[in-house]
Amino acid sequence: MAHCLNCGEVIAADAEVCPECGVNQSTQLQAGFGDRDENQRYCVNCGELIHLQAEICPECGYSQPRLRGQGTRETDQIAAGLLAILLGSFGVHKFYQGNTRNGVLYLCFFWTTVPGLLGVVEGILMLVADDREYRERWADGSILGRSGSGRANAGDPGNGSGPR
Repeated sequence: MAHCLNCGEVIAADAEVCPECGVNQSTQLQAGFGDRDENQRYCVNCGELIHLQAEICPECGYSQPRLRGQGTRETDQIAAGLLAILLGSFGVHKFYQGNTRNGVLYLCFFWTTVPGLLGVVEGILMLVADDREYRERWADGSILGRSGSGRANAGDPGNGSGPR
């Protein structure tokens, strides 16, 4: 006996799809459902609401299965940086980051070597960026990162997250 990650209903332990809500039990959850918000899922053992990234249920201590598409930010950053350096000419890192438009743009102009140079620069900058900077500037796959780094300006007492 197990519980659906999406709706929390009791399902067979080997069920791939929940018969109640129809959600595949091995894929990343995309949005909220009922009492569960988008950053939560149900424990597969006890059915308690837990954080989406939780590896162990705080209620019952059961180890949660890893969902497909649930890589860590650190591995995503390293993978994107290496793909940019090694295969940046073809825009592979843009496709990996989910920005198909920029990936196709790089692919169309790979023969000019400009995407290759951009890929090397982007790859190095991605690899040396801290986690916050990577999320704010690079994770969306924009070319040479977003123009605003998210850091507070000299005269701005806030956190720098205002309009850009």
